[in-house]
Amino acid sequence: MNDFFTELDSDILDTRNLPNTLKKPLPEVKKYLPNIEEAFVPVQKKAESEIEPKAVRKREETREESHSHFSMSGTVANIFPETKPQFLPPLQSGQTRVIAIGGQNEIGKNMSMCQYGDEILLFGGGIQSPESNMLGAKYSLPNISFLLPMKQKIRAIVIMNGSESNIGGLKHLLPALGYPKVYGTKLTIALIGQHLENAGILQKVSLHTVNPDDGIFSVSPNVKIDFFRQNYSVPDAVGMYIETPNAKLVYTGDFRLDPIPSSEKKSDMAKLEQIGARGIDLLMSDSTNSMKEGFTKTEAEIGAELHEVIAKTEGRIIIAICSSLIGRMGQIIESAEKTGRTVFLNGRGIMENVNLGQELGLLRCNPNSTKLLTSKIDSLPENNQIILTTGSQGEEGSGLYRMAHGDHPIVKIQPGDTIILSSTSTSGNERSLADIMNVLIQSDATLFTKDGMTIDKDKHASGEEQKILLNLIRPRNFMPVHGELFMRVAHKKTAMAVNILDKNIFLANNGSILDIDQKGVVLKQSFKLLLDEIIVDGYSIGVATSHVIEARAQMMKAGVVTVVFKADEKTGMLLGHLKLETRGLVYLDEVREVHKMIIKRARASYEDTLKDIPDIEEKDLIKIIRRDLETFLLHKIERNPMIIPMIISI
Repeated sequence: MNDFFTELDSDILDTRNLPNTLKKPLPEVKKYLPNIEEAFVPVQKKAESEIEPKAVRKREETREESHSHFSMSGTVANIFPETKPQFLPPLQSGQTRVIAIGGQNEIGKNMSMCQYGDEILLFGGGIQSPESNMLGAKYSLPNISFLLPMKQKIRAIVIMNGSESNIGGLKHLLPALGYPKVYGTKLTIALIGQHLENAGILQKVSLHTVNPDDGIFSVSPNVKIDFFRQNYSVPDAVGMYIETPNAKLVYTGDFRLDPIPSSEKKSDMAKLEQIGARGIDLLMSDSTNSMKEGFTKTEAEIGAELHEVIAKTEGRIIIAICSSLIGRMGQIIESAEKTGRTVFLNGRGIMENVNLGQELGLLRCNPNSTKLLTSKIDSLPENNQIILTTGSQGEEGSGLYRMAHGDHPIVKIQPGDTIILSSTSTSGNERSLADIMNVLIQSDATLFTKDGMTIDKDKHASGEEQKILLNLIRPRNFMPVHGELFMRVAHKKTAMAVNILDKNIFLANNGSILDIDQKGVVLKQSFKLLLDEIIVDGYSIGVATSHVIEARAQMMKAGVVTVVFKADEKTGMLLGHLKLETRGLVYLDEVREVHKMIIKRARASYEDTLKDIPDIEEKDLIKIIRRDLETFLLHKIERNPMIIPMIISI
């Protein structure tokens, strides 16, 4: 019998086409065990372990948990990967240090730090959607590994607004950093509270609500801060003035200057001017929308355009929205009340935040205007329905995604539906958003998007707004933050247009260090922290450039080949046929030919190597076979799959 037929080729095996009698149920997946060997302990040994003293078992569990990179609580990963220690240049006495940790050359993942002596203040703790090379990752986090040895110096984390790019990483960062105090405004702290409660760690965190009108206050003996109101897509946003004994800094956070905000007070221009009069040594300002000239569209204009779309539409309306856009949801509910529609809420985050907005007085609406999406929606005419759902980025598994693909238990997209994507695609989500738009159009639904209609807005300040803020603050030095390099370079040009000197503008990367001396002179250190991309992958945290991601990339591009050799334990001689398994390597019409080639080459590689080096170590033999097959397949079929040789000694 030919080696090829010892195993049905896995590249053409599809269990979906097998008869039911041949389909075996998958075994139940066991919960993660503290010790992986415990899964294989014989019954007798397991019984003995169960009668160990509780104290001994508790110590073992604690020891294992402290060394595990998995979340033992089953909810939140907080063990950051071990990295090579990095020793920061000494901070001179009486100087203030600023380090950009996240948000540079990317959109999201905002985080920076300010240090004076042994007092560290962090601001931001967000996430970023995974880039295309972060295969399998949920999102990426700021790399705080360098902070872990000095986490006892961290006095507080200050959060500027409740967007995911500012709070999304806190459930991972706070445990790793020893649960420092967290400061923010009323809504921001409420959103953080929800975020941490869902993660099961709320009781461990000290949250502090700050009123921006209360003025300056101390977070540590030598570090004071003062909030000022800013407008952003998430209400109750602020910027921050930071004062140390030798330096005065301003960090704007995400902002725009909206003269007619939908559900909050306007940016506090008077306070910005007062802060500027204090003499600011360094301004760190949002650069995300620097490429756009003029002013960003106001919320009032957006609300009017959104209402026009809703008022003119016949039939059911489905609006996909980010759950943190409480002001936008308020506009939709207000428009629904004016047009005789009821808003049905789909998605946990949307329901929680609508309730939170009502509790805090940000959403003023009739209680009967919103309802939980249930099958009772069918009792209402479609002309009276608005469905507010998750999925504005086309995320797989979101409410809109399931509706579009017919997997939602209540709502399926049908001809005549009007879909509004109230969003701007974020970095890494362009493909998923394009895919969902294609599916919606194929369903004969009417689709409104940011590009097709002006029903959405850029969430950040445009060029003229940036100029206004620069003129109000009048900083001696300027560091554009938040955004790709080209965005920050555009912001630099805007700053130079209002007479800030080129030599006083600093384009920092993640890991860049700026020190401010006693005279307010800013020095950019030549040393730069190496901050690898950190990703959340299931219940663990890893490095985006690790062997795990590289292996996934290789398998995605060219598949995987497993070759199993059965060999005599004493002589090493092969016994019987080789067993070959492949995934994603070859197409149907080339299976037999390619598999025969691989088996022939693998056998020859094994036997020739053993003949030349009879006493070769098994691990070295496997290396030689792998390299030989890699070269062979690259030459023969121009593919470079992952190759896994395995030797079973009998």
